[in-house]
Amino acid sequence: MVSKRRLSKSEDREDTTKAREKQLSKKTKKSQAPGEVEDNDNVFVRLLKISGIFLKTGESQNQLAVDQIVFQKKLFQTLRKHPSYPKIIEEFVNGLESYIEDQDNFRNCLLSCERLQEEDASLGTSYSKSLIKLLLGIDILQPAIIKTLFEKLPEFFFENVNGDGISMPRLIISQLKWLDEIVDSKDLTTRIMQLISIAPVDLQHDIITSLPEILGDPQHAEVGKELSDLLVEKTLLTVPILDVLSSLRLGPELLCKVRQMVMSKLSSVRLDDLPVIIKFILHSITAANALEVISELRDKLDVQHCILPSLFLAPQIKLNSKGPGSFLSQESSGQNCVVLLFDVIKSAVRYEKTISEAWIKAIDNIASVSAHKTLDLAMLIIIYSTNTQTKKHIERVLRNKIRLGCFQEDLLQSTFYIHYVVLKDACPSILSLAQSLFHSQDQSVISFGSLLYKYVFKFFDTYYQQEVVAALVTHICSGRDAEVDTALDSLLELIAVNPSAMRLNAVFVKGILDYLDSMSPEQIRKLFYLLSTLAFGKQQEASSHIQDDMYLVIRKQLSSTVFKYKLIGIIGAVTMVGIMAADRSESSQVTQGRAALSSERCAQVTSLLQLVHSCSEQSPQASALYYDEFANLIQGGKLAPKALEWVGQTIFDDFQDAFVVDFCAAPEGDFPFPLKALYGLEEYSDGDGIVINLLPLLFSQDLAKDGAQKTSQESGQKFVSPMCLAPYFRLLRLCVERQHNGNLEEIDGLLDCPIFLTDLEPGVRLESLSAEERSFMCSLLFLTLNWFREVVSAFCQQTSPEMKGKVLTRLKHIVELQEVLEKYLAVTPNYVPPLANFDLETLDVTPCGTPAVSAQLRKKGKKGGKKQQKVDDSKISCDTLPKEDNSEYDPAPSDKSQLDKESSGMEGKMSVSLQNYHTFFRELDIEVFSILHCGLVTKSILDTELHTEATEVVQLGPPELLFLLEDLSQKLENMLVPAAKRVPFFKEETVKQGNRKVPEQEIHS
Repeated sequence: MVSKRRLSKSEDREDTTKAREKQLSKKTKKSQAPGEVEDNDNVFVRLLKISGIFLKTGESQNQLAVDQIVFQKKLFQTLRKHPSYPKIIEEFVNGLESYIEDQDNFRNCLLSCERLQEEDASLGTSYSKSLIKLLLGIDILQPAIIKTLFEKLPEFFFENVNGDGISMPRLIISQLKWLDEIVDSKDLTTRIMQLISIAPVDLQHDIITSLPEILGDPQHAEVGKELSDLLVEKTLLTVPILDVLSSLRLGPELLCKVRQMVMSKLSSVRLDDLPVIIKFILHSITAANALEVISELRDKLDVQHCILPSLFLAPQIKLNSKGPGSFLSQESSGQNCVVLLFDVIKSAVRYEKTISEAWIKAIDNIASVSAHKTLDLAMLIIIYSTNTQTKKHIERVLRNKIRLGCFQEDLLQSTFYIHYVVLKDACPSILSLAQSLFHSQDQSVISFGSLLYKYVFKFFDTYYQQEVVAALVTHICSGRDAEVDTALDSLLELIAVNPSAMRLNAVFVKGILDYLDSMSPEQIRKLFYLLSTLAFGKQQEASSHIQDDMYLVIRKQLSSTVFKYKLIGIIGAVTMVGIMAADRSESSQVTQGRAALSSERCAQVTSLLQLVHSCSEQSPQASALYYDEFANLIQGGKLAPKALEWVGQTIFDDFQDAFVVDFCAAPEGDFPFPLKALYGLEEYSDGDGIVINLLPLLFSQDLAKDGAQKTSQESGQKFVSPMCLAPYFRLLRLCVERQHNGNLEEIDGLLDCPIFLTDLEPGVRLESLSAEERSFMCSLLFLTLNWFREVVSAFCQQTSPEMKGKVLTRLKHIVELQEVLEKYLAVTPNYVPPLANFDLETLDVTPCGTPAVSAQLRKKGKKGGKKQQKVDDSKISCDTLPKEDNSEYDPAPSDKSQLDKESSGMEGKMSVSLQNYHTFFRELDIEVFSILHCGLVTKSILDTELHTEATEVVQLGPPELLFLLEDLSQKLENMLVPAAKRVPFFKEETVKQGNRKVPEQEIHS
């Protein structure tokens, strides 16, 4: 054994001698390298040289002449086989301690060694471990070296970082990381915890965060317990302790204890600390307690109060800024912390199915509407974007919450303001979610989907704005009424939110013009309002292509002979006129240049209106629709005064020529019934009054249908359908009302003037009338009722007692005529009344006596009180003297009772309800119900010299009150529809032209 030991030593000497000879042969090395530590009988230095490390002084690195593993093996064998082992260990460590007394030497021992390579060695990295790290890898030296390091470390607690940026304490701690083996782990743990208790805060932080890299798994439990106790004592170390605990393998009891401790302080922590704290909480979750922990975390985590209020304004600042720089300057570390926080949460819900499902269930379990927070919506969106397997579950939860009113616009808006930065990354998923919600059958769910589109458009950049507009256009082209209506409303909102951004995406909106054929009249109005707003906005030059396309479409539709397409052209033209001739005098000062442009615009408006009038005058339905559409436009009060003046004068002259004749100039003709002026409220002693020429017009219309060529056409007059009487009067009335601030004195003669009719009492002759004659009488009654209904709507708000009395009288006439009409309808089967509303989706409906069938005739989407009618007739009113209501023009009550007796037998045969004919009556304005406030109205009856001859008290009777209440009930039934009304899947979305498909050539005709 001795000989072997001596042989080994001699071989070592020979190897060392050869190595030195080779080094001397190199040009880069000197025979005695400067800075090299001399032996001087120091065991530490000598053994290192023998093993292959040459110590250097100053700034030179220690040099490693052999491989690191070879060095450790050689030094281990040298120490282990030394004659004085184990005393040689102590001498070696003492030599080390003496050597590192010099701070530069100690620093060199902590830094990596320089690797000496042979000239023919392969090129590679020359990096190697430090001397201390290499010594810690030798089992017999490790405990003593660790002791020396921990004794040496306090000397550097309060020293500043060197000029080269190296911190000695951190450098010492780094030597303990990633050791292959720890000989005495308990001793190391004890020393580390002792060091933590006395070290400065910064160093405590570094030591704690290094623990997972220093200690092995067996020490995790002990260190975790020590750290949990330290967590209570030193709150400043909360973040590093929790960060380490998340990386250690700890028991569930300890994790639960620490989690409860942290959760109790969650509401008071700083935003900077939240990411680490939340990471630990989520890391400590198990399948058994996931729902409980997430529910508690959701209750106590309030990101909104952690973020500075100024950060809420960041998205809005971006919207209002001219460039990205002004927004970027508003970003701060707070936003970065929020991003880090949600990155932690995203990572947890992406890779831990238990956490994502628990979070969804925790939100689903919230019962109170007010308990929902912006975090709930943000989390559902985040989980939706990160975990594809939960998408259906999240959509189901969202739909339920929306139906219950838990998620409303205020909450969604706050979510986007607070979590703007986080939601930006999930924007594609938000668009996908909105698209899915749009396909729902529930209107409230569809509306929430439209809000998602709205806020994505509002908060994010141009790319996502384009995506939003394209998605909404796709919904509009889908053909589903609920989707189309909501998408159009959304686009209108987007114009209000950001008109310049919408103008950039106008090319997408313009493409909807190809799908007009499948739209309802209301949807067509919205589309043309949308396009007109884009086309005739501030930047008209940039939108000229939209104007050209709109003119092209409108002219093509107006020239069509199919009413369906002519209807589209009329609606589009009138809607465009409303934008072109809008009254902007209040919003901007008119300059000379703009005044000239206004004159040009006015010429465009009049030209377009004349085109509509000429294209629709041959069709009574088209004309009536044009009058109603224009009246709705004027009722909105947005038409410029100059345009309104031209329209008012034109309508005034046309109405007088078409429907009004002098009392003394009764039309002549071979009428089927004797012509009488009935229902006048004034007595025309000199015959100089006016009369509504109803029966002759109706007779002329019937003759024209049969191909007869006489009456007004022979005299060179333009034929006018009585169907247009009520719509035209409404348009005239609204023009006068707008021009004179609600005063209708110029046309008050139309309130009390009689109508050319015939005796309307059916009597015993009812059965003797032919079917054509009964149909004629029914049409006459429908037209008369619609005239009276428009008159009542027009004058109901006049304040004069005389006017109020006449309006109440007209109400009585309506009630009386409805009773008469029911008797005629009872003996006139299969009768189709003249249309009163002209934008119905089905124009060829046939009323039926049974309520089940007649329910199909009710106009869908018609809103109570929406329209209002006007009339202008300054030339019509004559200087007649007000006189008492005369029974010559109105059936007396006694006559009425006799009429009831004579027709009582017929009523027993068949009963007809006018509710089944609701579609064929003009709708009363909502202002009509102001009549309910009238009470008793005293009306003066004057003689020929304008002296009061008598007074009459007029009041609202039970029949008139019932009539008004039934109409109000019908309006409420149409308006107060359930918010979450479901549409049956088998219901057809729209009914167009009686389900008739129109050939392509008809569209262009």
